[in-house]
This record gives sequence, C-alpha cells and structure tokens, in this order.
Amino acid sequence: MLAGLVEASTKALGGSRFSLLNVLPATVVVTTVTVLIRAGAYSSSGPVRFDRVLPEGERDAVALALFGLAALLCGILVRPFETALVQLLEGYWARPSPLAPLSRAAQERHRRRRDDARIVAEAPVRRTTPAIGATLRDMAREDRRSSRAGRRQARAVSIRDAYPDDTRGRTETDLMPTLLGNVLKRGERLAGDRYGLDMMVVFPRIYPYISERLHTALARQFELITSTASLSISFALLSLATTPLVARLDVWSAVPFAAAAVSVLAYRGAIAASHGHGRLLATVFDVHRFDLAAAMHYDPGETAQEQHELNLSITEFLQPGSTLPLRAEPGLGGRAFKHPEVPPAGSPTTDGN
Repeated sequence: MLAGLVEASTKALGGSRFSLLNVLPATVVVTTVTVLIRAGAYSSSGPVRFDRVLPEGERDAVALALFGLAALLCGILVRPFETALVQLLEGYWARPSPLAPLSRAAQERHRRRRDDARIVAEAPVRRTTPAIGATLRDMAREDRRSSRAGRRQARAVSIRDAYPDDTRGRTETDLMPTLLGNVLKRGERLAGDRYGLDMMVVFPRIYPYISERLHTALARQFELITSTASLSISFALLSLATTPLVARLDVWSAVPFAAAAVSVLAYRGAIAASHGHGRLLATVFDVHRFDLAAAMHYDPGETAQEQHELNLSITEFLQPGSTLPLRAEPGLGGRAFKHPEVPPAGSPTTDGN
C-alpha cells in the first residue's frame, strides 16, 4: 500500500522528472552550502572538518529531517518556474528583468559572431596544386594549410547554423541575447518556415495530431533541456554562494570555480539538446503539416506552391490579436471547404439509426 501511495504521489508530482528537474538542483545548492558551513569551510582560519556535518544528537537529527522536507518543498515550489528558467537562459530579458539593459549589447555580439562566421563559411577554400618539382616538405606544408582552412570553415558553418536564418523575410530582431536562445529560435523558425507556417502560431493547432512516439520524443527532449538549464542555474548560484572560499587560499578555494565549470558544462548540454529539439520540431511539420489543413477542412492543393500559399493564409488568419472574420480573410474567405468523406466517429447519422 505504501509503495502504491509513493508511486501515485510521484506521478502526481511529475514522475522521475520531478526528482531530477526539481529536487536535485535545489538540493545540490542547499546541501553543499550547508555541509560547507557545518564543516567550517567559510572560516578562513582553521581546517575543514567533515566530522561535524553528521548529526550528533536528537536535535540535529530533527534538523536533518526538516532539511530534507525543506528541499522537497523547494522542489515543488520551483516546478511552476521550469519554463521561466529556460526562458531566462534563452534571453527573454524584457523589463522588469535586471538583465534587460544587457539585451541589446548581447544581441549585437551574436550578430557579429554570426556574420563573421557566415563570411568564412561562404568563402571559397583556396586550394593550390603543388608546383612541379616541389619538395615533400612543401607538399606537407600545403596539406596542413588546406586542413586548417577546412577545419576553420567547418567550424564557421557550425557557428552560422546555430543562428536564425534571416533570409526568409524575417527581421534581425530574431536574434536572441544568448546562444541557447538562438539555437532554439532557429529550430522554431526552420520547422515551419519551409512550409509557410509560423511554428509559434500554428503549433498548438498541430499538437493534437502528433503521433505518440513523436510526442514522447519531444517531451523527453524538452525535459532534457529544462533539466540541464536548471542545473546550469543551480551551479551558477552555488558558485556565487561559495565565492568566499577563495579567501582560504587552499584546495577549497577551487570550489566556486569547479561549480562555475559544471554550470558552463550543463549550459553546453542544454545547447546540444536544443539542436535535437529543433530536429524533432522539423519532423513534426514534415509529418503533420497536412493535418492542419485537413482539420480546418481545406484542400491542401496539388502542388507545393498551392500548399505554401494556403499555409501562409492560415498563419495570417491565426495570428494572435487578429480580429478579421474568416469570410473577409483574403486568402481563406473565398476558398472552398473540403469536408471529409467519412464523418468523424460519434457524429450523428442520417439513416435513422
């Protein structure tokens, strides 16, 4: 019975994802700082003694139990802010965020990084043929030069492909202040732009038609992004909290730097997961783009051009804040409906049964 209650409560709180995403990051910060305080690490004089960490009496045991309960409650309270954590690392720094003044400068930095990479990536690689009579050393030198140029261009292509593509009629404002935000934005744009669909507008309408396997893969990829983002922020906070240990000038002075390194590593993991998330979003539109037209009872057309024009009209009609009635929409008002030949399950019949 107890096992059943535990399983039910775990599912209610989010399953295994709850322990990883919510409890673990908060517990790591609180536990590490508490252990260091009890061990005397924050005192610049005196050794660090971990024998003081374990509870010595009934009073300490109660405090330990309360600490565990506080960590659990902290995980529950953090759960509604999962999306906010990802958006913070994405670069949604609108006011009143304290990072808002840095947004424009960060965007400019990424714009220059992208443009520099684009120049290198699109420049032709100069390859020279060894002259007649060239020595083996000259040939090896030219081969090394070509290899370096190839690696430099490959890296430039990788950097360029991490940013939104502004050649599709989008504006420069698509650039985000952070690399994570730019990778996610590129995935969102490319997923639907190829078919004339704005992913941020039409995805809620396509979502009910996503296959179960693809839905599971999307959910797992998003969990991976949110968990690594939470870990990145948690270890960044831990690095700040342990900064006073630098004054010890011993091995414990490396703790804040180690925490900062883990924070950066988790952030890089979130970026890698975001690349996979973008590929999955593209797969959703590759497989289910016809479901949107079918759900709105429109003929997608016989050619890719007809489908693209229909998708543009649907996106325009579904834009947030649009109040134009369907009959007056230029691309949809005069378009004939195409109703399914087989009525949906549960619909009324006309045969009297």
